[in-house]
Amino acid sequence: MTFNIQHAQNFKTREIDFDLFVRSIKKYSPDLCGLNEVRGRGWMPSYKNQTGIIAKGLGYHGYFGKAVTLDFGNPFGNAVVSRFPFKSVETVKIPDPVKDEDGYYETRCVIKAVQNYCGKDVMFLICHMGLNLGERKNAVDVICRLLDGNDMPAVVMGDFNVEPDGPELKPLFDRLTDTDQTGEYTFPSDNPVKKIDYIFYRGLECTKVTTINEIISDHLPVIAEFKVI
Repeated sequence: MTFNIQHAQNFKTREIDFDLFVRSIKKYSPDLCGLNEVRGRGWMPSYKNQTGIIAKGLGYHGYFGKAVTLDFGNPFGNAVVSRFPFKSVETVKIPDPVKDEDGYYETRCVIKAVQNYCGKDVMFLICHMGLNLGERKNAVDVICRLLDGNDMPAVVMGDFNVEPDGPELKPLFDRLTDTDQTGEYTFPSDNPVKKIDYIFYRGLECTKVTTINEIISDHLPVIAEFKVI
């Protein structure tokens, strides 16, 4: 599952609601879930260990990948929670681009997690790409470097902030297959008009993919099922 949780904010009430997100993930019982827009423990009371809270609620293993520190001490980034332990897991920084566009820039990262399924190591890459083209190009470059560095089956997921026809995604389409061939919209959750959340893969068989049409966060989660081949 890939899910931009918008720091665990209930889209309808605008309140932080960990129980909602735990229930929503547990309902679909994914073996692994990549999370975007996650807060870590910081000096502000609202910056709790969100990964730990969600992982504990699910009874899962969890890892938080800090991309940036906000407001002088509040960590923010991506996370991964999983039913199974990680063989390895790390945070890979995405270089900041030259700021040649108007708009909001934010340092980004990729989580690289490896788990063993049916005797095969599978690599999972979880990323939240930026709003500007330069940020996304750098993110795609980092993901391609991680993919090209080995021949493991791989799943790449996250909120990429660009629709499928964005030329910066071409290197991913050259290397991977998009689970959703129909282009189901994922954002905004209350009236989806664009697809910006993805699960790509290689070296596996995708047997099912579903965009979950439930208003939980501001994005709709996507869940895919795979067979190890």
